[in-house]
Amino acid sequence: MNYYQLKSSLQKPNIVESVRSYRQLIEKTDEGKILINGLNTNYKTIEEARKYIKEDYDTHQLANKIAKDTYQEISEHTVASIIKEHHNIKVTDTLIESYIELASSNIFSVDPVVQKIRSLNKLDRVVEGKLHYVLADNSTVAINEDTQDILNKLLGNQTEIIEYMRESKENFFHVLEQIEE
Repeated sequence: MNYYQLKSSLQKPNIVESVRSYRQLIEKTDEGKILINGLNTNYKTIEEARKYIKEDYDTHQLANKIAKDTYQEISEHTVASIIKEHHNIKVTDTLIESYIELASSNIFSVDPVVQKIRSLNKLDRVVEGKLHYVLADNSTVAINEDTQDILNKLLGNQTEIIEYMRESKENFFHVLEQIEE
């Protein structure tokens, strides 16, 4: 046994069975515990864990497909008109696709084009009168439209601050607190 095998065996419990399902590692220890990606779970069998992972994966895939399909139904002419309304740039197919992709990702943005495209999608409103964003740490934040307008005016050219806000819920609210002061 070499050093790395010894180190690995000391750090991990004894794994008696191991499978991959939807890019997740499911393991069963000699004590009968089921681990998913090394984390202990309450599942009794590998099959229970596999079923959970499949359902979770299917749910996320369906939600993403519905969101993307809904945005694809917005006409390119409409998106081009929105871009021309807010920016003095040449509108190309690539630019239209980029804006649709950005809007469907729910990433935080102060670009009025993204917000206008999102407003056309009725399924994009989690709570009436609120805009929601999914941040890099997978947390979701919702702000009202007035707050969004303030952020648009204050942060229009502040890409570093916008990137900072996109990282986590804590960063997002930290910036909002600083603006309130």
